[in-house]
Amino acid sequence: MQKIKYLTGLLLCCWSLSPAAAIINEIRYEGNEVTQESLLNREIYIKKGDVVDYALIEKSRQAIMNLGLFKVTAFYLQDSEFEIGNGDEPLVDVVFVVEEKYYMIVLPRLKIDDDEVYYGLQLRWDNVGGLNHRMRVLFQNRGVTQDIKERRNRFRYSYPNVNGSAYNVGVRLQESNWVDEAEGVVNRQDEIYSVALSRWLNSKGRNRGWFMGGSLLYQHRNNDVIEGDELSSELDAVVLGFETGYVSVSDFEYNRGGKSYGYKLDLSHENIGSDDFFVKHYLYYKSYYRFDDYPLSNLNVQTIIGHSNNDILGAQAFTLGSRNDLRGYENDRFSGNTVLLTNLEYMFPHDGYPVIRYVGFVDVGNTYDELSDILHKPLHIGVGAGLRWKIRAFVNLDLRADFGYAITDSDYKFSFGTRHAF
Repeated sequence: MQKIKYLTGLLLCCWSLSPAAAIINEIRYEGNEVTQESLLNREIYIKKGDVVDYALIEKSRQAIMNLGLFKVTAFYLQDSEFEIGNGDEPLVDVVFVVEEKYYMIVLPRLKIDDDEVYYGLQLRWDNVGGLNHRMRVLFQNRGVTQDIKERRNRFRYSYPNVNGSAYNVGVRLQESNWVDEAEGVVNRQDEIYSVALSRWLNSKGRNRGWFMGGSLLYQHRNNDVIEGDELSSELDAVVLGFETGYVSVSDFEYNRGGKSYGYKLDLSHENIGSDDFFVKHYLYYKSYYRFDDYPLSNLNVQTIIGHSNNDILGAQAFTLGSRNDLRGYENDRFSGNTVLLTNLEYMFPHDGYPVIRYVGFVDVGNTYDELSDILHKPLHIGVGAGLRWKIRAFVNLDLRADFGYAITDSDYKFSFGTRHAF
């Protein structure tokens, strides 16, 4: 890392000495022991034969950093050892220097409930094959509710830029169960199989900007009624999905900046072989504001609006109350077929040690039976504070601990995680 900082400083000192009309003869990379050059070449904004443009080179360096695979990135220019053309213009090589993270980690999953402790494991493997593929494997014991063991086992694999194209493919397999106590006691057991295809709409297939995609999901649910008036049943759902959105989030050494937003549509109907019928709409917006005078501080904002015209496999479409939405409330405290949620977080670093950051947050939201209820029913509020510890050696590993106070319920909860809330 010290070498990279030195190279960056050296370049800044030498900008004024570099010839204005220099031509790029070659683009090279240093430090990418795992990451393949084809992945890096797709993200940059320069090519061999271009006139040296420091703004585009810096934009390319940031684009490489935005992959989230490196602790830090830098670049320097070097006089080329070769000559092309008529030799009238000086030739230089652009060299990007990266410091790779570790791409595989096994994380313990821990839940403490009264005097019982439950364990789980998650495998995270990023940058598989050096091409930014991602694999997640989860085995989780989610505790015991009404003497019923709850579990979640899941496999996910993401294959971006298939064969160097702008298309991305993802698959998910999941087996889980959970106890629904909204009306009686129902053990809802699920098997889920899904595949998704999306496409970046920029000409080079860079992993940012506008995108659109679709998905196909098959879900089998067994509703095992333990208590209540509902009858036990089995349902099969086939769901067609569509999503479009925009991503412009940049990764910096210690925090993020930028925004993303989009719209999702899920449709299930008997005409496509489903036992269920629903149309679900979902709008989201996320912003990560960095301040010019305090670039290591953030104001993060998320807003979600969702609506389904029907229950989904015997359960309401949305729930609130968790470490990722309404903090301080019991898990799944609120449920309905319409949801409105806004989260605000202000983060600032520990003086002299920016991998540690403090956070204050406000969560505001509710679920409703009908979309029109948003205008007539009150919102629930959670407030709190927490701590973030960015583990820079690994991809997307940010340890967090939050204390949330539920104003509606006059209750509080501590929560922990290995990623940001949003």
